[in-house]
Amino acid sequence: IPVMEMKEKTTLKTLKTREREARIQMIMDAAERVFATTPFDRASMREIAKEAGMAPSSIYRYFPNQEALFTEIVMRNQVGLNRILDRSIEKSDVENAPGNLVRTFITFIAENDTYFRMMTILMSQGSLNRETSRKIIPVMNDTLDVLERLLAKIHYTDNPRLMARFLFSALTGIVVAYNKLPDRNTGKIVGLMKDVGDVVEKLLHGLAK
Repeated sequence: IPVMEMKEKTTLKTLKTREREARIQMIMDAAERVFATTPFDRASMREIAKEAGMAPSSIYRYFPNQEALFTEIVMRNQVGLNRILDRSIEKSDVENAPGNLVRTFITFIAENDTYFRMMTILMSQGSLNRETSRKIIPVMNDTLDVLERLLAKIHYTDNPRLMARFLFSALTGIVVAYNKLPDRNTGKIVGLMKDVGDVVEKLLHGLAK
């Protein structure tokens, strides 16, 4: 095959791949907007398709069902959170790393409320299919790995995996408990969550060696 023909084939394949990825991201963005105003169990693929500006049949080319779409959105955001937390740990010294991570976690969730609601639904739903579980578990394990890196930074070595699970549960629990308090504006709620998060920070400082 001539070199020029190979380059043309490679370029066409690359363009098709980019177009596919762009469409996937567009569908996921549209779905997030729909899920922001409509409960997951009430939102339809037709609504998502309308928001994305395409036919419902086009969405099914990329996502076989609503759970698959829901899962990919949660994973995309969780991967983003993992990266932000990792950078927070990397840029912080031992003294400031615990507090920076706690505040970073709470700020991310507060700024991405749709994702958080989707994540809590997904984590509490007991009927996830095998494919969904296969995709979600490695990403959640990555989150625990990030938290273990924080523990390593403060030189905590007594069963760090269990402590990482506790930290994830504690931070998630703070947001579940306070994120939707009635009669409070967003600023006050975030401030309250960070105040409670300070207790977690103090715990981490107590674990530091």
